Amino acid sequence: MDFVSALSQASLVLVFAAAIVGKIRNTASFLAFKQAVATLGPVPAARAGVLAAGVVIAEAMTVLLLADPWPHGDRLPAVIGLLTAIGLLASFTYAIAHALRTGIQVGCRCFGTSASPVGPPQLIRNSVLLVLAVVAIPGAGESGHLSWQARFAGWLCGATAALVLVVGDELVALLRSAPPRTSI
Repeated sequence: MDFVSALSQASLVLVFAAAIVGKIRNTASFLAFKQAVATLGPVPAARAGVLAAGVVIAEAMTVLLLADPWPHGDRLPAVIGLLTAIGLLASFTYAIAHALRTGIQVGCRCFGTSASPVGPPQLIRNSVLLVLAVVAIPGAGESGHLSWQARFAGWLCGATAALVLVVGDELVALLRSAPPRTSI
């Protein structure tokens, strides 16, 4: 279970880190995220900035708590990080499901770049991330007992999963926009 937890935590760290960088890489990215928060909320425009900043801070807290095993086998920081991730992902999933149910068209600014409207791909991504967070809880904080090779393999597998999850929107858009093949 330690390896699965290490893999899951690595995926979550890298996905949330990509989300943070995408949202705060420049003013336009943060303003676009703030607008998405106001639309998905629905949150008054005056409070959307505070909520958007709170989301980025919570994501950063999650990354810091999950990034490295804590000394003396202390599981509490990792468990808090995983519970924070679960809370964030559940909130994101609810907001997307609400938008789909009510017909709200808003760009997914999860990673700051995609302007394509939220939809089933984001629900699937968030569901996968929720499963990773839940599966990681039993081994949280125990990955320090793994050999360096096992930890490296866990982070490598986690990085691969994170890459697919982060660029999944673009992959889906690319596959949807591919022109039909013609036979010669």
